[in-house]
Amino acid sequence: MTPIKHPFASFSLVGLQFGLIAALLLLLPLSLHPLVLGAQAVAVLIGLWAVQAMHLGHFNIIPDPQPEIELVTHGPYRFIRHPMYFSIVLFFLPLIIANPNVWALGLYAGLWVILLIKLSYEEHLLLELLPEYDDYRQRSKRIIPFIF
Repeated sequence: MTPIKHPFASFSLVGLQFGLIAALLLLLPLSLHPLVLGAQAVAVLIGLWAVQAMHLGHFNIIPDPQPEIELVTHGPYRFIRHPMYFSIVLFFLPLIIANPNVWALGLYAGLWVILLIKLSYEEHLLLELLPEYDDYRQRSKRIIPFIF
């Protein structure tokens, strides 16, 4: 059965995600503190690892699965179903901790909400397309390794 996709919702979620990322980049000062840079380097490496595991040609920022989708369960996908989202929230976390303010916390919380809505929508579509996805969901976490 072909899942019902909602392109307006998909593009809106991506637009909101990138808007929040841009706002955080503009609002938060850059930090050269070794712990901040270290956490951000780990976040970038996890993101690159996810793209490598997915193979660049199959990578898609829109949550609608591509027609030739195959379930990827190796690399970082062995532990979490959405390592790219994890890399995004991990990248900003040390900056939020180093520069806590109401605007930054609100934007970061908004980013979390958008990513959770986006991944829930994507997972709904994947459940309809891939029979093995439910088993994969049972043995992996959503976004934070070993936790959530």
